[in-house]
Amino acid sequence: MNLSPAAIQFAACVAIAMGAASLYLGAQNQRWLSRPLPGLWSGVAGAALLLLGVFLWSQTVQLSTAIFGTLALVMLLFIAFPCLGALRTFVRNAP
Repeated sequence: MNLSPAAIQFAACVAIAMGAASLYLGAQNQRWLSRPLPGLWSGVAGAALLLLGVFLWSQTVQLSTAIFGTLALVMLLFIAFPCLGALRTFVRNAP
């Protein structure tokens, strides 16, 4: 099956977002779940998904570009995830 470059890049972004979410949910200070996921397993799953994202992206762009894009997206998500957790807490505690 021949996938279009846009579909591969979308799949890469989804894999990277899932990997970053897995790493975030394994952190002790995460605010999405009542208790964090087991650290070892969420770390292994997160790293595997990030590597999958880099591999998928490297099918359409150069490897250095794929690594840079992955790191940029992960930085953005690691800023957005705590903000979403704080928003959830704010909305839940609203009168």
